[in-house]
Amino acid sequence: MALPLFEKNLKITEMKKSIIKIFLNITPILFLFVINGCDEDSVSIDTQALDQKIVEATSFMDGKEEGTQPGFYSNRTITKLQNRIEWAQGILASNPIEQKLIDNAVLILDAGIESIKASEIFEKYPKFTPGTSKMVSPGNIAYAPLDEFTVECRFKPASLNSVSGYGNETVAHILCTDHQYVGADTGGYALRYYTNDLVPAGQLEFLVGIGAAPPYWSVVSAGVQIQELDKWYHIAATYNASTLTSKIYVDGVKVGEGTFDGPMVHDMANGGPRLGIGYSPMWDITDPAWKRRSNVDGQIIDVRIWGKELSSSEINDRKGDFLTNISQYTSLNAYWPLNAQMGNPVMDATGTYGLNVEGVEWVDPN
Repeated sequence: MALPLFEKNLKITEMKKSIIKIFLNITPILFLFVINGCDEDSVSIDTQALDQKIVEATSFMDGKEEGTQPGFYSNRTITKLQNRIEWAQGILASNPIEQKLIDNAVLILDAGIESIKASEIFEKYPKFTPGTSKMVSPGNIAYAPLDEFTVECRFKPASLNSVSGYGNETVAHILCTDHQYVGADTGGYALRYYTNDLVPAGQLEFLVGIGAAPPYWSVVSAGVQIQELDKWYHIAATYNASTLTSKIYVDGVKVGEGTFDGPMVHDMANGGPRLGIGYSPMWDITDPAWKRRSNVDGQIIDVRIWGKELSSSEINDRKGDFLTNISQYTSLNAYWPLNAQMGNPVMDATGTYGLNVEGVEWVDPN
């Protein structure tokens, strides 16, 4: 017997519901299969390039050290690459891992390697030119003690010439603090020599400012010592306030000794006296016309300031070499090897004192 129409529709409707339920139950499984199938077919992670770059970067760092001397590398460059290697190793160990992170890590390690290559320190010496060059520190009495000290350096004159046409370029300053020859702030010290504009050219002397009353300054002379050009001279001068004496050494030999008329004084305004290398900082500020007219013409390296009067044997023992392991020298207040172009300011080996540099040419040693 035929079913009534409404019963047929009911049966068909129930059948459709069953089919829909079955479809809904299997659809997630099909979707999951399709999605998983696509991942397996389309995503490929290649770690080989990063593995090789980590090995390359690690090998590149082997034997390299950070420092401030030729043959070393600028501060933090090697440390930064080591940190980048550890970061890259972390990417390889991550889960999930992404190809774009791997590719980026390869580029970052490459940049770190190139940064170290560019930071290698090469040997260069500063060449001073009259009227142009200067190195000067901010004022700081810490490396210019008042009781006793020794200053020393190596100097190679290119000429004994000066800037012509103005009277006070008759002397050239190798090392000099702020000092005023005649005035209320007369003080400080200067290691200097006579230029060709003064007789006798090449005479070396060490002077100290002793105050506002005459004679204002006191000088110990070593006679003519700088004669041969393009030759390295080691020069040292000592000061002792208790005995009011100074000694001058050239290449380890005492060539001058004398007594001052009074103790050295310093103008302590603005943090104390500035230190000039290759020129007098006082002449920069006393009269603009004198600016940088007291420069040396030549090279200066290995500048040391000691907080004691060195003996002749101490000067001799260390006169020809740059200092190493400076922590062993407890009386070494400041030390600028000046054997590498290390930016501006040039920091001393203790990392404490800087020199602002202008007009200096960095040349290959010879």
